Amino acid sequence: METERAAGIVLRCQPVTESSLLVTWLTREFGKLKTLAKGARRPKSPMRGRMDLFYQDEIVFLRSRRSDLHLLHDCFLEEPHRALRENLPALAAASYVCELVDAVMPVEDPSPVIYDLLAGMLALLERRVAVAPVIWFELQVWNAAGWRPAFETVTGTGKLLRALTTAQAAGAERVRLTAAQGAAALATVARFRDEQLGRGLRSQKILWQQLSR
Repeated sequence: METERAAGIVLRCQPVTESSLLVTWLTREFGKLKTLAKGARRPKSPMRGRMDLFYQDEIVFLRSRRSDLHLLHDCFLEEPHRALRENLPALAAASYVCELVDAVMPVEDPSPVIYDLLAGMLALLERRVAVAPVIWFELQVWNAAGWRPAFETVTGTGKLLRALTTAQAAGAERVRLTAAQGAAALATVARFRDEQLGRGLRSQKILWQQLSR
């Protein structure tokens, strides 16, 4: 059986047995990909320490012919994003953007645009955590997924969201919002998201708490 390679970012990493992990990746080549990492939790496993939330790896996997769960053959750590674990706001924001991408992306539907957005956002969050770039990221993900939100422009929140929708990453990073502005914008985007997904995100409450401080 031939192996396949991909550049991947860990969206979820779950123990499934005492020795194995179920890892959900966003890959540049294949979109969202699920792999079983057999033996990865064993102390002497060559893959131990190479997979965790937010890690960027090069992965090698064996494709299953019967399901969308593939066998991880090997992985090579490229960027662990350690700084995202050093403070709660960065951890909350990174968890939120990964959970959002996991919820939005169907299995094995490639989107290099969303992959690049996520890779760039994780790097940005290591430098600075703020409300506007997180909202900008979510709007860009919706646009790339083909679900462009339409916001009323008669209110300050609507105008802000329209401006962020068309902004570049550097422009969004320069935007400064008050706590009230950030909360209103996050709430508006959350209403749209929940309507599309039919549910909320677990990390949303923690994100709001951290970014409103």
